[in-house]
This record gives sequence, structure tokens and C-alpha cells, in this order.
Amino acid sequence: MTATGSEPTKIGRYEIEGLVGEGAMAKVYRARDPDIARVVAVKVLKVELCIDEDYVSRFLREAKAAGAISHPNIVTVFDVGRFGDAPYITMEFLDEKSLADAIAEHEKLPIKRVIAIGIQMARALDLAHRRGIVHRDVKPGNILLMEKGEVVKITDFGIARLDRSEDLNRTHAGTVLGTPRYMAPEQAAGRAVDGRADLFSLGVILYELLTGKKTFDSNNVATLMLQIMQKDPEPIRDVAPDVPVSLQGVISKLLQKRPEQRFQTGAQLAEALERELAAIAAREEDAKRNRFIPLRVRWAMSAGAGLAMVFLITLGVVYYVERGIIRAQVIDSGAAIAKFIATETAVQVLSQNWVPLELFVKDASERGSFDYLAVTDHDHVVKAATSPDIVGKRFTPPNATLIVKAADFTASEVELPGGKAAFLFDTPILFQKTEIGRIYLGINRVGLDNVLRSTLLLMSNIGILTVLSAVGMLYVFGGLIGRPLKLLTNAMRDFGQGDLDRRIAETRNDEFGQLFSAYNHMADAVQAHIAHDTGARVAPETGAVMDTAVLGHTDANAEATLLTASVRAQPSPEPAS
Repeated sequence: MTATGSEPTKIGRYEIEGLVGEGAMAKVYRARDPDIARVVAVKVLKVELCIDEDYVSRFLREAKAAGAISHPNIVTVFDVGRFGDAPYITMEFLDEKSLADAIAEHEKLPIKRVIAIGIQMARALDLAHRRGIVHRDVKPGNILLMEKGEVVKITDFGIARLDRSEDLNRTHAGTVLGTPRYMAPEQAAGRAVDGRADLFSLGVILYELLTGKKTFDSNNVATLMLQIMQKDPEPIRDVAPDVPVSLQGVISKLLQKRPEQRFQTGAQLAEALERELAAIAAREEDAKRNRFIPLRVRWAMSAGAGLAMVFLITLGVVYYVERGIIRAQVIDSGAAIAKFIATETAVQVLSQNWVPLELFVKDASERGSFDYLAVTDHDHVVKAATSPDIVGKRFTPPNATLIVKAADFTASEVELPGGKAAFLFDTPILFQKTEIGRIYLGINRVGLDNVLRSTLLLMSNIGILTVLSAVGMLYVFGGLIGRPLKLLTNAMRDFGQGDLDRRIAETRNDEFGQLFSAYNHMADAVQAHIAHDTGARVAPETGAVMDTAVLGHTDANAEATLLTASVRAQPSPEPAS
């Protein structure tokens, strides 16, 4: 069934939506699979090639070969069939630009992206080669860029073949298959090829991506073939010196003319590229850590961080020790007061004379002598307390965290009514060593916390002042060190740029003075050596002697030596009298 013109509207069960590409062997259509509502690409061998059984059989072998591969970096083949006399392949439809499009747009890919592309392709080709399949046409146009170029997929196994004995005799000797610019030497010569030819083609692509130049560049096919077989490409170091030397070695190995001198498998190549990617990542990390920071800043930051760390540790230790000492003093004092009250109230509790006891507690509460006080009898019933609402009730200790448990008292941390944090002391009231009641005394922790807070604040201020002082002193000191270093750096740079008269005039009675003197002696020796090598010559016309001194220097690209001459004229003989 055909559409208006010569294009079909249906191939097999696939509904054709339009022609999307055409190559030397086949046309590619965008189509829809109605059975599963999926958009696919249908590749049909051109009718004029179907009269050649070799082309037809090669096309069918492509379908068989590509359909046997399942890899995330290889376009998936779904189906194969015939449309009239022409065979066709149904494959994954990807409306993505190719690597050839990116190259045509002069898109410069980062080195890490290029390596990542190489790793993915090497892994994909390795799987195909292990299955006995050689692509034979690895080129930028057959590499699709997915996910903004982060992922690539190899497509168009258009001349792939199963590398088996029964297939070898199906490619006539001397027949050249593939795109000339990216062919391996053995392929250009029409010899039998294996997976190492695909790796050579991948090396050509990586060279082009890294340098921006064609590996082999000629518009004449014969010349191009000759270059591929005999000429080495221009060294990467001369075209793209920013490419790491080790990565240059990997590409150079891929582009060896003899297959046995290349990587033997895609897995070997992938491992080498992964090492390069890891090395670049490590260098970038080192560069971040080793960014240039002025000496004064580096010293100041290092000293400040070190002092701050030491101070924080010291502050923690001092705070912990002081907190323990003050806390012990408060507990000793509170226990002593609780025992004293227990002793003084023993007679009233024994005689159950509660009125004086109530007056005592009330007076103490009004004076603020205690934050909390409760006196119980031998049945633990409260008889007098600073909180009237618990009098006459059985005493229930608040939730407490035990701190000290002694034979005659216990001390705990509690939260008093009203939310106040306090120490609660519990001590028995004894009469002739018999317990007749208990005293519960609470002492507010506010004073202790205020003392500790003040101490912490004072020490923090002292520490901050100390750190800032040290940082400031080292910053100034670093500046004093940096100035002579900058002076020496400028002098060496000027000398290296050809100012051989550049000297350091400053004199110092320290190590920098010795360094300046050593530089001046070195400059004198170099200038004298250059003058000696240049030599002195005599002007033949006048007999004048010309002394030469080199004022320039030779760079990596050209020699530019400037000579200055001072002529010492010989005195003219006086006329005879």
C-alpha cells in the first residue's frame, strides 16, 4: 500500500507516519505499531539493491545480529520482515540528535563527557564483539545523544555481520564496507576485520571530539584511504595540549595501524577510560583543595581554626570541672542545712507540737530563706510546708533525678511547682536514732546556673579575643613574609621574560636578604654566560670592537635574540708634523 507519491502508508502491520531518513542502503520511516500503540522506526532496504542477493542477505544478517543484542547503549531491534521484495527491520524510534549533529554545530564537549561517551560505547561494542558481531560502521552519525548528551546509543548496524566461519565467505575479498573517514586500516585495505576495527573507529571519533579536528582529513577518497593506512594523525599534544597525557596515550593506542597493537577488547578500553575519568576527578578534587590562597590568609585561617579547636576543648573541660566543684559545694551546703533543720525540729515533731513548726516554716517562706520546705511525721503526712496545699496530705516526692545517696540524706534534681529547677534534699528527723519524721528541703538552682553561665560567657569572650588577636597577628606577619616573596616573584618573572638587567636592590639582614643576594648572583651568572656565548666581534671597516649582550630570550616557538653593541672607537693617529 502506498501513499501519495512513492512512499508507503503501511509496511507489514506498521502504519507509516513519515520518512525520517535515507542512507546508501535503506530508508527509515517513523511508524506506529497498532498492536501495542508504540512508535517505532522501520528501516527498509532500497528496491534497487534488492536485485543484489548479497545486499539482501547482508541486510537480513543485520537484523539477526542486532536483534541478538540487548544493551542500554545500543538501539533495540524489535522485528524483521519483508515488504514486497524488500526486507525491513523494526527498531526503537529515537528522535534525538546524533553526535554528528553536535560536531557539525561545533559543540565542544568537556573532556569528562567525551570519556563518558567512550566508556559507554566501549562497553556496548564489547558485548557485541563477545556475541561475534562487528559493527563495521562506527561513526558520529550512528551515535545518538540521549538525556542531554549524558547517555549515547549506537544505532544502524547497517553492515554488521556475525563473525562466524560461515559468514566470512559472504563478504568478497577486497570489498570495502563502512564510512571511509572512520574506517580502520585493515578495513580500508579490504582485509578481514574483527572487533578491533570498531575500536579503531571509536578512537577516530574520540580524537575528533577531544581536538576539534578531523583525524584523517581529505575530500579525495583515495587520499583519505592512503592516510588511514599509512599516515599517523597529528599528535594530540600539538592540537589540544589540555588533554591529559595519559588520555593521549589511550587514544594513540586506539589509532595504531596494526590491530594487535590496539586494545584487544572493548572491556580493556572501558577500563582504561574509567581510570582516566577517575584520575581527572581526583585532579579536580585536588585543585579544589589546593586553590591558591595568600600565605597570610592561609596562616591566619589555620592558626585561628587550631586555636579555636583548642579553646573549645579547654572550655568544655573547665566548664565540666567547675560545674562539678560548684555543684558539690551546693549539695554539701544544702545537706548541712537540711540536717540542721531536722535536728532543730526533732522536739516539736516528737511532741507533735506543730504550731511552732508551722510558724517557723511560714517565717522562712516569707523571708525567702528556702525555696521549698516540707516537714512530715513518721507516717509521711505533711504537717508544715511552704506550699499550703500539701499540708495534711501524704507527701509524694516530685519526679526527681537522684544525684547523691548517703546514709543520712539524699540529693536529687527536681522541678518545683512553678517550673523552677532545684536541688531537693531528703533527710530523716531522728530521736535517739529512731526516725520520727522527714525534712524535704529544696534549693533553687538559679544561682548555680547563673554562675556557670557567667563563667562560660567570660571564658568565651576571652577565647574569641585570643583567637582574633592570633589571627590578626599572623595575618600581619603573613603580609610581612608575602611582600619579599612577591618582590622575588616579580623579579624572576621579569628576568624570564627577557629583562636580564633585572636585579633586586633591597638589602635585608635575614634569610630573605640571602635569597635576594642568591637571585642577583644567579642573574649575573646567566647574563655573563649568555654574553660569553654570543662573543665579541670586530667591525672590519673601522677596526672597532663591538661587545654584544643578549637582551631577549628564546621562547618555545621562535628564537628572538636582541643584541646591543657599544662601540669603543680607536683613537685616530695624529698627523705628522
